[in-house]
Amino acid sequence: MCIQDGAHRLKKPMAVWELWLIALLGLALLRILSRICRRRSIPLLPWRLPALALCAWALGTTLLGSASAESLQQLIKLTIEMLQALACSRLLIWLLLELPTHYRLLPATPKILRDLLFVLVAGLIVAVTLQQRAKVNVLGVVTTSAVITAIIGLAAQEPLKDLLGGLSLHLDRSLREGDWIETNGQIGNVRAISWRDTQMRCIDGSNLIIPNATITSSNLRNFSTKGPYGNRLFVGLSYNFPPGQAKALLLQLANQHPLVLKQPPAVVRIASFDDSSIRYELLAWQADYGQSLGLRSDLMEQLWYALARQGQSIPYPVRELLHQPKNNKQAQQSLGIDWEQKLEILAKIPLFKSLSQNQLMQLIQHCHCHSYGNDETIVAEGAEGDSLFVICRGLAQVSRELGQGNSIDVAQLGPGDIFGEMTLFGGECRSATVRVAQETQLLEIERPVIADLLEDDPELLERFGLLVSQRSAELNQLESSAAQAQQQDLLQKMRVLFNSWLR
Repeated sequence: MCIQDGAHRLKKPMAVWELWLIALLGLALLRILSRICRRRSIPLLPWRLPALALCAWALGTTLLGSASAESLQQLIKLTIEMLQALACSRLLIWLLLELPTHYRLLPATPKILRDLLFVLVAGLIVAVTLQQRAKVNVLGVVTTSAVITAIIGLAAQEPLKDLLGGLSLHLDRSLREGDWIETNGQIGNVRAISWRDTQMRCIDGSNLIIPNATITSSNLRNFSTKGPYGNRLFVGLSYNFPPGQAKALLLQLANQHPLVLKQPPAVVRIASFDDSSIRYELLAWQADYGQSLGLRSDLMEQLWYALARQGQSIPYPVRELLHQPKNNKQAQQSLGIDWEQKLEILAKIPLFKSLSQNQLMQLIQHCHCHSYGNDETIVAEGAEGDSLFVICRGLAQVSRELGQGNSIDVAQLGPGDIFGEMTLFGGECRSATVRVAQETQLLEIERPVIADLLEDDPELLERFGLLVSQRSAELNQLESSAAQAQQQDLLQKMRVLFNSWLR
């Protein structure tokens, strides 16, 4: 008797509040797991279908207690079982195909194949469930009923086109996730290709969803599948600017930009002779089309600064007569650095702190002002030179080559910092690459200017040698004995370089 009572208690159904408590806890767990996947860049957990099945289970079990008709109870149970089977199949696809792909345990599976597999499994589950539980022969009903067949055929016409279009895009590899494409006048990055549509993120940040049938029936331009992308830039330069120099300047700007590939090499051609300018075409190659607009903007900005440094400008029929700088001095005046500011900057630099007022003024009169745009290269590692630079405004990044095209940032220079003194005084090649990190204005002091100072005051050679060697020792963290030996070696190089001026 006691055993029968215990069995009866075990079969006692759960209370309604227990059902909904379990359902709510399950929903909370699904959302937590989904957020964890998102934060850790794991393929998102397909929580919506399991959540629907969980709610259907709680609601259906609650209704079963109040439903008296057996047919209604069977319908509720059938619905719960189908939703649970669909949720389990979706979770299995996520566990067996998406997660192993993320951790590189299996090769990548296209989303369209995963969606197609789920649709087939879902259809099979529905058919089997109806066949076994409701004793409904779905295949027989569909094939024997002409009306139902016609309705299904008409309803499936467009989805079938999209499905076949998606499969053709995947099979011929003309389109893949991550590609930059242009279709129907829209340019964007492909985010996903499902069985029904292709989702792409446009360059303005909006999401565009295009049916697969529309893509396969229209012209498609893919910027990513055939290797590097050639970015074409057209610019008109003055007839007073010799074409050879103009082409060399454009090539220099392109080759110095970090986004431009070394292979294939950039190309500059003369496109046409226009009314007010010579039109040039610059073809620069880059790895990622998504950075094409940024590269074009950088090159045009850097071209403006480079032309200003050479006393040139972008010509226009009217504005050319009023605004084109006639010489380098006029271009320098636009920098907004007067002689008082130059004097204040130079007087604070340890290398020139010992100079008299007249000597500083002599430096100011013969130094050159330059302005550089973002990402422009001021000096390149290994290049020869005969000048040093003083930063007046802006920021510059110093980097060293590590080999095989890799580099490392070693320092950042700001207003009042100098670089290139070892090249000017020691005759060495540039020991690092200095690239503009923020619009920069600087002073360039060349070796002949220093030589004129030494000609008037030969004792400056000893002071310059001491200061430069001390600065080099600080930068390289040399010991005192090594610094003294370096000072003597540097002083000997300086005597050789400035021998023609020291008579």
